[in-house]
Amino acid sequence: MSKKKIVRSALTVSLMTAVSRVCGYVRDATLAAILGAGFSMDAFTVAFRIANLLRRLVAEGSMTAAFIPVFTKYKTDHSKEEVWDFANKMFYTLSLILAVITVVGIVFSPLIVKVMAPGFDSVAGKTALTVLLNRILAPYILCIGLAALAMAILNSLGYFGIPSFTPVLLNLSIIGCTLLLSPLFEEPAVATAIGALAGGVLQVAVQIPLLRKNGMTFRFGISFKHPAVRKVGQLIVPGIFGIGVTQIELLFGSLLASFLAQGAVSSLYYSDRVMELVLGVFVISLSIVILPEMSKRAAADDMRGLKGLLSFSLRMVSFETIPAAAGLIALRVPIIKVLFQHGKFTAADTESTAFALLFFSFGLFFIAAIKVVAPAFYSLHDMKTPVKAAWIALGVNIALSLILMKPLRQGGIALAMSVASAVNVIQLLYIFRKRYGRLELRSILVSIAKIGAASLIMAFVSVAVIRLTGFYGHTRLVAQAGSLLCAIVAGIATFGVCSYIFGCSEMREIVRFRSAMKQPADN
Repeated sequence: MSKKKIVRSALTVSLMTAVSRVCGYVRDATLAAILGAGFSMDAFTVAFRIANLLRRLVAEGSMTAAFIPVFTKYKTDHSKEEVWDFANKMFYTLSLILAVITVVGIVFSPLIVKVMAPGFDSVAGKTALTVLLNRILAPYILCIGLAALAMAILNSLGYFGIPSFTPVLLNLSIIGCTLLLSPLFEEPAVATAIGALAGGVLQVAVQIPLLRKNGMTFRFGISFKHPAVRKVGQLIVPGIFGIGVTQIELLFGSLLASFLAQGAVSSLYYSDRVMELVLGVFVISLSIVILPEMSKRAAADDMRGLKGLLSFSLRMVSFETIPAAAGLIALRVPIIKVLFQHGKFTAADTESTAFALLFFSFGLFFIAAIKVVAPAFYSLHDMKTPVKAAWIALGVNIALSLILMKPLRQGGIALAMSVASAVNVIQLLYIFRKRYGRLELRSILVSIAKIGAASLIMAFVSVAVIRLTGFYGHTRLVAQAGSLLCAIVAGIATFGVCSYIFGCSEMREIVRFRSAMKQPADN
């Protein structure tokens, strides 16, 4: 697959992901209005993060990273019938494992919540509500795990559109259930949890027809002895301790925040959601497309091509995330105010969330870079190196969180995660370069310097426009949104002009690939 096709596929995924992120914002705005940023939202945040931790540990994260390289290699060495026999056995074997985890999650829910949010005991009923929500969400891991496997298979076959659309269904389900069912429950967060579970079911269901169309029979068969299934299992085990670190960091952050003022957990959640909104537009889309392509390069022993793809991905990631981080830092309060300050979400909640977003933004580039650097190791069937780097980064995160949470509150927890992400990326790049040769790091650093200069100018212009348009003097949401939109548009235009003046090669790449949006992606 050429760079043009990679970008074209990434743009296809980006379009679907952008729709999902818009729906995700509507979801979070709905939760902010109905649950606020206190008792109910804190409980749902912890319960949902527990579910997401399990998802990352044994499903969407480590399983996908382990499965795609093995499946790609298996396709080149075996017949179509053997490939689908492997896929069928993987589907049902994974189903059994996830079903066991679901039952364990339900039975031991009180203990899990006690460990994950010990500070909730100081508020009457908060722990009990979190336990209930966690039990409702437990089967979500089964659904999302199978959805992730389906996505991994389809991505390996070159299908990206439908798999990347499935998160839209999750968001719509949460929105619908929260709005329609919350009046039926004394605690509206129960309706939200039901919506998340229903969304997980939908994410599996919509991919099944395309799998059948391509030859998957879903013939029942569980096997722990199949060589390819065993290979995936061997890769998953270290991946569980590596890919899940980000979710562990988020959960650890929630744990510490549970000891802070009520609403601190929610502030971290909402600020993280804004970060995900930015990452999801192109970075996550690129990481989805890049792993199957890197796996093909690795299977063909094309290290030069793999390194070139990694360098290209890092430059494209920097071109999106560095200006995005500058924009989030400059406009953090207006962004949170416009996005969430409605219903039960107060001005104090806006300040608290914006404070966390400030420190999260410092790590945006590094968080994004992990998503393209780690797959380079996965494509080479090396799960251990990212694991070691991730656990060192986790240690840094824990130490800094404990040091910074007192003076900076939730901002300290967010800053610790940003620094830990930087430590993670630096380790991975150093090891990759030492093990596999040069990575054109000098050209990457030159690009980052140019992008950083353009982003700095953009940030100053954005702040100037937000003040000139009187954002802080407006009381109506429409006027505030209009002012924010003017600042964003002015910032993007400024960044574009500065990038051109500074000679950013990434700008030329995007201009060259603009026709890609008009052409259908592969499959």
